[in-house]
Amino acid sequence: MAPSVHIIGCGLIGTSIALSLNKFGYTVTVEDINSDHISQALQMGLPKSAAVKQQRPEIVFICVPPSAAARTLNEAFHTNEGALLLDVSSVRNSIIAELDAELIQSGRVMGAHPMAGREVAGPGAARADLFQDRVWVLTQGSADSQAQAGKLIADMGGAVVTMNPQDHDRAVALISHVPQLVSSTLAAQLLEAEQSDLAISGSGLADAIRIAGSDPQLWGDILQGNAVEISRVLRRVSTELAELSLALETEDRERVEHTLRAGNEGKLRIPGKHGTGQNRFESVNVMISDQPGALAELFSGVGSLNINLEDVRIEHVMGAPSGIVQLYVPAGQSVALEQGLQDQGFDTRGRQ
Repeated sequence: MAPSVHIIGCGLIGTSIALSLNKFGYTVTVEDINSDHISQALQMGLPKSAAVKQQRPEIVFICVPPSAAARTLNEAFHTNEGALLLDVSSVRNSIIAELDAELIQSGRVMGAHPMAGREVAGPGAARADLFQDRVWVLTQGSADSQAQAGKLIADMGGAVVTMNPQDHDRAVALISHVPQLVSSTLAAQLLEAEQSDLAISGSGLADAIRIAGSDPQLWGDILQGNAVEISRVLRRVSTELAELSLALETEDRERVEHTLRAGNEGKLRIPGKHGTGQNRFESVNVMISDQPGALAELFSGVGSLNINLEDVRIEHVMGAPSGIVQLYVPAGQSVALEQGLQDQGFDTRGRQ
């Protein structure tokens, strides 16, 4: 039988975990200091019984802001005897520093950080498939605890990577925390921009500031909890930007292009699909009308060519009832895709 699971904190992550495990037959209960969050979680599809805590859950997820995580873990350790405690916080060292020694020695308290999320927060944004094909980083815990957590994560469609807390915090500073700050900093520049300037903005800006809509209070917690590692990366980024500013002022084109080339190379280091290889894609641009069924018709046309789409992006055409759909396919397949769509009567607009 699947182990019973209790979730403390019904935000985006906690409610998504509850929905996912409930879908796969787990007995799940939830709690939150905000009763409205409980109500919303139930409205998302959890059974009413989920609001009544089990006496002795076997696994407890701690899904609270990082500033409350250590206190919640310390309390949950004593009120859930024998249970495996999984903390989903995206920082580790600052939380570990506040844990009672007996928790760390027990082997049944671990970090279980899902590398998944959305730019919107709260239980209303939760999804049962949020963790499908996503990596969870496990830190600390005994071998048995890690195996138990790994089974649970696999049932939610996720994969496991194990790291020590120091490596985890260093990694997420670079791949998650600093990108949030950079995105928010860029978006903040729009406050003083002329509206006429914003009217001509396109997908480049939208891509760069997508995550700037994140919850400021939650992210303030996260960033403060990993301040040392984040500051190290920010200093490197700040130095690079300062050098670029000087290079532009002195017309040092070689220095500017050096950063652009380094960016090309760095981008290619990100693992490709399913975590293997590299993302080497080509795209075909297709103009479609902005009306019901147009996108479905395009996807059907691609499917008939037996070509697998790796990614899709849509850029709306300003002032027109149409949009450009960028279809990303593996390198070498864009010519066949473009020709195949042209043969079906689609309005293609070139390849990249």
